Amino acid sequence: MRKLISCLIAFVCLFSAGPILADENDILIFVRDDSRNLELMLEEEVLVIKAMLEAEGFDVDIATVDGEDLVAESVSVSVDHKIADVSMDDYGGIALPCMAPPPGSALESTVVGLVAEAAASAKPVAASRGAVGFLAEAGVLEGKRFAYASPVDVDDRPSFRGATFTGTGTERDGFVTTNGICPLASRSLNLPDGTRDMTVAFIESLKSRD
Repeated sequence: MRKLISCLIAFVCLFSAGPILADENDILIFVRDDSRNLELMLEEEVLVIKAMLEAEGFDVDIATVDGEDLVAESVSVSVDHKIADVSMDDYGGIALPCMAPPPGSALESTVVGLVAEAAASAKPVAASRGAVGFLAEAGVLEGKRFAYASPVDVDDRPSFRGATFTGTGTERDGFVTTNGICPLASRSLNLPDGTRDMTVAFIESLKSRD
């Protein structure tokens, strides 16, 4: 009888427990595939962010819109998921490399939703230059300091309203990390690439979670 009661208690505890939490060491990187210089951005941005995260003990998954591996000249990056198939329930944070998209490129609504989902749980998010718009569209930047390519006309881009532009250097405000100079911009503007600084700040944010 005592054994039966113990089994019943274990059964009740199992099914009354809360949902399984995401492994905070699992980090998602979303990579756009419409880059103006895919080889450069894969080699000096995506692979740099991935390597730095893995060196700190994080497990990294890469997602794109179509889920296909990314190949450009001498550089290839294995892709783990289609972005439509992932949920922030499975990740402790998300990083969005710039990828130097063409001007006016659309922001994938699925990615905006994932960023908003991360922010709702105060999971660290990081975005560089061309990807900072995802954070603005998700409402993540309101009331926060952010780095970007240049100041933003909020009448033209109202999603940036309520945020404070601080320059092109890496900015970390709470769980949000932004950067204004990617590898391609670094070459064209003769300014230091902020990829490593952004990733360091992102890692600090990941490690400082409660």
